[in-house]
Formats: sequence, C-alpha cells, structure tokens
Amino acid sequence: MTAPMAPGQSTRLMIPDQMIAPMAPEHLPEVMAIDAQCYPIPWSQEAYELELSRPDDRLYLVSRPHGVVGHAGVAFEKDEAHVTTMTVAPAYRGRGIGTHLFLALAVAARRRNSSLALEVAADNPAAQALYRRFGLAPVGIHRGYYADMGLSPDAVVMRADNINQPDYASRLAKIAVELDSA
Repeated sequence: MTAPMAPGQSTRLMIPDQMIAPMAPEHLPEVMAIDAQCYPIPWSQEAYELELSRPDDRLYLVSRPHGVVGHAGVAFEKDEAHVTTMTVAPAYRGRGIGTHLFLALAVAARRRNSSLALEVAADNPAAQALYRRFGLAPVGIHRGYYADMGLSPDAVVMRADNINQPDYASRLAKIAVELDSA
C-alpha cells in the first residue's frame, strides 16, 4: 500500500492507473476546464493562484492518469482541516478517483488537525456517501450557501472529529487497502 503524501512533499503518489500530485500553476487550464463542466460559476484562475500561493496552510492535489481528471483541496486551520474543493470530471466519475483524492486529503488532515469538515450540495447524495465513508457525518445545513454559484442553494455541513485518533487511522488504512485491491 502506498502512503499519501504529506503537505509540501514534492514526491508524487503512484496509484494503479492514476497519479495524485500536488496541483501546480501549469495544471490550472485543465482544472478550470473540469470546473467549467461541473459548476455554473466556477472558481477563477486568480482564486486558484491565491490558494496555491499558500503552501503552508493549503494543500491542493490533482489526479492525472491521462491529464488532469480531478482535483481536491484543503485549508488547514488551527484545529480543523476544511475541504475547499473536490471535483472529478464527469467522464471519470465512478472510477475511484474521488476516493483516492479524498484519501490523500484525509491523511494530510490527520497529520495536522483534530477535525475534518466540508460543505456539500444538499442534492449530491453520491458525494455525501463518499464523505460518510471517510467518517464525516452531517452536522447542519447552510441555507443558501451555494446560491451565488448557480448550484442547488443549500449545503450539508459534514465533519469528522478526532481524526488524529488510532480508530480514524484504521479507517483510512482500510480504505487504502480496498483501493489497492480494487
């Protein structure tokens, strides 16, 4: 089993049929093309550039089996890792790419924080199921959270606390084994 990289680590993670790597400015055209397929109002290039300029408290990754097909990011706050983005190109969904990306984020978050949190569209049960697999549970609703992005307006707030505990490490190891044997 290959261990996901730590924040700031420059080595790439090799996964069967796919590669997870730190997002770099040269990936932005492909990242933004995916976002344009998935979101009525995607992040701007400037927003991504600002996030990438903060390597001490941000981690952005891309999945590149054959060009960028997915990306994910997390902001590290004092006691919380907050997932900022998680997107897989529509043509590549259902292939485990999101699970690989989220596993890398969760491992990095576990090393730095005691909780993992995110918002997910209330009408996206597939994403909610993925996050439940990683131990996140719904803790609330943000009404109108996505309204200015052209998406279903409400977001489910999900979180996992105490991710630095051994039982969470066991959960991540089980998911990694399942991915390796798939």
